[in-house]
Amino acid sequence: MFKLARSVRSELDKLYGIHHSVIAVSKILSDLPGKVPNVIQRAFLQEALKCYRHEAYRACIVMAWNLAYAHILDYILADAQRLADFNAAITRKYPKKTNIVIAKYDDFTEELTERETVEIANVADTFNSVVYRILKKELDRRNIAAHPSDVIISQHQADDMVSELVNNVVLALI
Repeated sequence: MFKLARSVRSELDKLYGIHHSVIAVSKILSDLPGKVPNVIQRAFLQEALKCYRHEAYRACIVMAWNLAYAHILDYILADAQRLADFNAAITRKYPKKTNIVIAKYDDFTEELTERETVEIANVADTFNSVVYRILKKELDRRNIAAHPSDVIISQHQADDMVSELVNNVVLALI
């Protein structure tokens, strides 16, 4: 596999401009802060944007996931009925988790893994099956990017993940 040195790529960008997908994803990320009222989510978004602009695509993928996951948790907590449905679904999905009741943001991180949270939210019908499949797929991609490996993470993978999570999770669940 061949890879351009950053200095060569920068020179080519100066000559030919930045690829349209970089501009599109940067615009998606740049336009989002006004639509994200939550301070924590905004911080994740700003970090994802910095990572993307500096070609730190692994970190961008991790931060894009953090943004979407924080949004899911806030979405569940924002509605009493959604939260009640989520709590009722915990033992339906995981019968051995009998004494868990989620009441605040920290309860998710202390009691459940991210995958368990997504699975339980699916059982509780918190979102549709398309959002569920996207979340499962992107959690797997985040795990690949976040853990040491020889897997190469490219701009196109970051483009895909950011646009998928922003358009089909964050902006879809408001």
